[in-house]
Amino acid sequence: MKSTSRGHAMFAVGRLFRAFAMAGLIIASTMMARAADVSAAMMEAIDSGGAPAERSISIISPGVYKAVVTQRTGGGISQLFDLQNDPQAKQNLAFADRGLLEIGWHGAQYKVAASTQPAYDGCADWPSSGHNDLKATGDLQVIEQSPARIRVRVKSEFVWWSKQVHTDFTVSGIYTFYPAGRIISQVTVQNNGEKPFHWSSEYGPHLMISSAQTANPSGEPMGFGTPAHPEWKGADKAEELTMAYPTSAAVKAGLMITIPAEQQALFTRHMRHGPAGQLGWDRAGYGSNGIVMDKGYQSTWACMIQLGAAGSSLLPEFKAPADGLGVAADYRKPARITGAEVVTDDPGDFNKDGFNESEGCYVLKGPGPLSFAFAGNEGSAGLAPVFKIKGWTGEAPKVMSVNGKDMLAAAAVVDGSLLIELLGSIGADRVEVKVGK
Repeated sequence: MKSTSRGHAMFAVGRLFRAFAMAGLIIASTMMARAADVSAAMMEAIDSGGAPAERSISIISPGVYKAVVTQRTGGGISQLFDLQNDPQAKQNLAFADRGLLEIGWHGAQYKVAASTQPAYDGCADWPSSGHNDLKATGDLQVIEQSPARIRVRVKSEFVWWSKQVHTDFTVSGIYTFYPAGRIISQVTVQNNGEKPFHWSSEYGPHLMISSAQTANPSGEPMGFGTPAHPEWKGADKAEELTMAYPTSAAVKAGLMITIPAEQQALFTRHMRHGPAGQLGWDRAGYGSNGIVMDKGYQSTWACMIQLGAAGSSLLPEFKAPADGLGVAADYRKPARITGAEVVTDDPGDFNKDGFNESEGCYVLKGPGPLSFAFAGNEGSAGLAPVFKIKGWTGEAPKVMSVNGKDMLAAAAVVDGSLLIELLGSIGADRVEVKVGK
């Protein structure tokens, strides 16, 4: 078994480096905002074009993952593939009719009225196939693309299944996709209508995955759990994360979702709505306690999804919910940076601590080169940290130095800021980091 594991690891490293070389990562550069330029870079964004019902944007991190955002669902991540173990992209981990990140569904008055007209706050879906049925597909746009990350903005309304559009009840989001299997989502919900919307406990960020009927007909491919309740039973009070982990040999990937610690004041509980295997999908994540969104209500929040994959030299492996605690700590309890200017007023940094929760990156300032100390909190994984360095005047570095050792990085200069992701883990200990020479 040891020799087999070693062989898989060597193969994974070789394939990863070949993918990076083919994709042009080793020649990290300042990016132009055109799809033709992106196609030769580390990450690739492909806009299919066409009518909203067919239009999609595919985001590819070679050898790591492929995600597909569809306009027909109002902007859902309808497909996600683990390219480490599924290089032909045949096994969709997301539920295609909605999306990997799902934030609504049942309201407080879910029961349909006696007439054919459903109760106003019985349901609010996003994303969903009902958006296409009701011609409420909204807007889909790539707003940033480089070897370091791709950002996609979506705008739409909530819908009541395929019955009606909540025209004045809007949802917009920005997905930020990073090379190392991380998706940061910033979501804004706004009620511009005359009526308040009363939610059930289901309002909040959830993972929505394919279940037995669609991913693995012979058995349940993935199970949901939290660190304290790995088999979900009893999961109620919000914890550090929710994880979908493989429970079948047919699936070698896992997914976790977490939120900034401060947002547990809003998303106070966990929720799950399946049941697995009966409907071809399963969904679980964070919920809330009957939030009422009155006229004029507006709220912006963020969450992080991390992909794990067996045999990857870059991604973590998620066999059980506890395996994600270190990665969740990276997002919920960011590291301390000293020795460089930390920017605390970047839009999307909710608590002004220099870590932008809406983009999943540390924000610094300086023309470069830049040296600083990076100290994680206890239990942190230090997995693939991302830095946005404003005012950068040099080229995008090919590597970062950690305690004097060069480590591979994905980097680009975009609008005067260096975006750079360390492609590796550095743990929780204090390290000295140098960017640029």
